[in-house]
Amino acid sequence: MNQYDLIIAGAGISGMSLAYYSGRSGLRTLVIEKDERTGGCFSSHRLEDGSDFWFELGAHTCYNSYGNLLGIIEGCGILDRMRKREKVGFKMLIGDRITSISSQLNFLELLFSAPRLFSLKKAGQSVESYYAKIVGRNNYEKVFGPAFNAVISQRANDFPADMLFKKRPRRKDVMKSFTLEGGLLTILDAIRGQRNVTVVTGSGVQSVLYGGGLFDVRTADGGLYNSRNLALAVPPVAAAALLGPSFPELALKISRIKCESVETMGVVLRKDALAIGPLAGIIAADDSFYSAVSRDTVRHGLYRGFSFHFKPGRTDRHAKLQRITEVLGVGRSRVDHVATRNNVVPSLAVGHESIIGDIDALLAGKRLLLAGNYFSGMAIEDCVSRSLSEFRRLENMPERA
Repeated sequence: MNQYDLIIAGAGISGMSLAYYSGRSGLRTLVIEKDERTGGCFSSHRLEDGSDFWFELGAHTCYNSYGNLLGIIEGCGILDRMRKREKVGFKMLIGDRITSISSQLNFLELLFSAPRLFSLKKAGQSVESYYAKIVGRNNYEKVFGPAFNAVISQRANDFPADMLFKKRPRRKDVMKSFTLEGGLLTILDAIRGQRNVTVVTGSGVQSVLYGGGLFDVRTADGGLYNSRNLALAVPPVAAAALLGPSFPELALKISRIKCESVETMGVVLRKDALAIGPLAGIIAADDSFYSAVSRDTVRHGLYRGFSFHFKPGRTDRHAKLQRITEVLGVGRSRVDHVATRNNVVPSLAVGHESIIGDIDALLAGKRLLLAGNYFSGMAIEDCVSRSLSEFRRLENMPERA
């Protein structure tokens, strides 16, 4: 049996940022990941052709308002690997036509609706109920609704308005919008190399049992580990299943959180294969995918890359690739490389904060930590901030607890 000071299930940004804080404090930390690779929604796909080209299949942008994430980047000594994202705009897809966002807006409606921004409160409002009043119903349905869907890769209408965008202090010594050389996965690679952090991939946590002040953790390949402290940084459905035997009330609360699957297909093409100019991404008004995110924000001499985030279960691999080539206006033979990734994201609704309040009340006094993108928001900084707050809770816990 292998004993650690803290065991963490899940090696996405939530689990790995928690491992960073834990390892830096001197705790011997084990991270267990079911996939063969770390990352979760950090999915930087790197070509192995010597071209140094990479593109993102999941999260793709960081900002200088991500203070806790920047602290980790600094602590890992990789500030010099940050790369500024170029300013290129998003476009909209209407049928088979890529066009500007402004061409789809009713500016008269926007002019009459926008003043409500100064009086309308976000608290208790859904994305639809809040923003439709500010931009106008037609503008919301034609432009802003699809844009919000693109942001969270799911239907955004019922999502809590105050969890979508947040105002945070910005660090003026850091570029406003950035990624890293090699993609965002570079951050997790750096955390993996920190002291006191061990990462095991390719076999996830199969069961968790708590008794006698210890967590017994068994993995799918038969491994058995124990620790006084356990953290789950996995999707709600997985967390609920693992906690059911020892913490049934907590598991029931977590199971109330709904999730969506995001099916992403990324393609790489040579620059001379495409007629469309540089862009940050494509917002689909009504299609089989929510959005396509471009690698054009970090220019490359040879390649361009696009990651299409498809609605779950709509089309098979062949149909996805067919739609991608139609949108980009190229033949299948011009696609040099294809990569796929499925991620699970929370599907939240107004009133979610009360569920989290109940969960946190049940966690009080327990050496059980919960982290992830379903607590205060789906942004990278939301995930890191939750991990930090949970680690501080553990640090401040009485030794006998």
